[in-house]
Amino acid sequence: MATIRNRIAAYIAIAAAVGFNLISYAPLAPGAHTRAWGDALNYYAMSEHTGAAVDNPFALRMLSPFLVRQVHLLTGLSLDRAWLAFTAVALVAAIVAFFEFLTRMLDCSAFMAMAASLGLAWTWWFGPYAMANPYLPDPVAQLVVVVAVWLALARKLWWFIGVLAVGAVNKETALLLAPLYPVLCAVRERSPWTRDVWRASAMVVVLAAAYIWFRVWAQWFIGGDYRLGAGQGNDGVAANVLFALSSRPGAEHGAVFGVFGALWVLFAYGLYLAVRNWGVRDELVLACLWFAGCCAVGRLAATDTERVFVMLAPLVLAVVALLLDLPLRDDVARLWALVVWVCYVAVSLRWVPAPAVVFVDLVALGAAIACLTTSRRTEFLWATTTACRAPATTTGSTSSPDTATTPRSSSTETDRDSRDGKGKVS
Repeated sequence: MATIRNRIAAYIAIAAAVGFNLISYAPLAPGAHTRAWGDALNYYAMSEHTGAAVDNPFALRMLSPFLVRQVHLLTGLSLDRAWLAFTAVALVAAIVAFFEFLTRMLDCSAFMAMAASLGLAWTWWFGPYAMANPYLPDPVAQLVVVVAVWLALARKLWWFIGVLAVGAVNKETALLLAPLYPVLCAVRERSPWTRDVWRASAMVVVLAAAYIWFRVWAQWFIGGDYRLGAGQGNDGVAANVLFALSSRPGAEHGAVFGVFGALWVLFAYGLYLAVRNWGVRDELVLACLWFAGCCAVGRLAATDTERVFVMLAPLVLAVVALLLDLPLRDDVARLWALVVWVCYVAVSLRWVPAPAVVFVDLVALGAAIACLTTSRRTEFLWATTTACRAPATTTGSTSSPDTATTPRSSSTETDRDSRDGKGKVS
């Protein structure tokens, strides 16, 4: 776990990174909303008048525009400035939550958690784009994802349901995370018929019913008829899916890969190592696979491929951080890990010309290989499922998940302390 000094340094660095995005990309000129485009026009109209009858599905995503309007009324800031301030605060909150998730829940070293947090802040479709187009609910949606996954892994059912209930008012896609909790319970208990599974399933049903009630109330309040999943045309789910899938012919693969670039490869390799060592019962693996499926389903009804798949950013960068965190026993490995993050940020912020992107991605992968092969430590200690946790073993040995009891935090305490400067490694 990070020390207070580590946390203060991380929070300052995160705030500075978001400030960098604000200065570099935000529309600061007076009347900037007049040059807004796409979905932003609907959300801005909703912040001018709560319950504005804008297009489907934006009209029922009421939370962010409502909060911005309250900021505007309470502070006297213009709506443009209120949106900028709200977006910046939401981004800082989401990235700070991500840092705490890495250090507290996943036992990542403070050094790697800070590097990953800055990488998240400078992921183009996560941070810079949010500041360039600040009239969107995406930052709050990202905060909901980070906190909800953390609560699911920490087994906090009531808080998990509460966060998703609030998140659904901001963006209904938060509801796709709800079934993850009973799935994790079934994996932990090795049976779908236990009391925890049924209780979690019942809470998911209650959440769905509450959201249906909200939609009924919101449509009455707005005075319109908005079909769930029907898209802007409001012509039905099938018509919306056909429109969304035909919006970018021949460009989908490149758009998805461009969201994270080389980190997709490291993400896949990290999941492979976890599955190889612990099986698919590792809870972080299940969360990643589940939410990847949610993003794929979300793409069926949305045309902005990058904005859909960047919702995976906290999980992709968390897996990469854990992967690179394993061998950090000396400054050489730490330097190679930094090269990976620098290459990623350079590509993400578009400092690299298009013809050189593939080369820089290959450099990042080469640096990751060098980082992973520098250390003498070859066992893979990441496991987030209690039943999967096992004491550290020597290379080539095996352990049974049924008898494993030692958590990663205890088995790596010495290594983590040494990386955070509290000890020495001989």
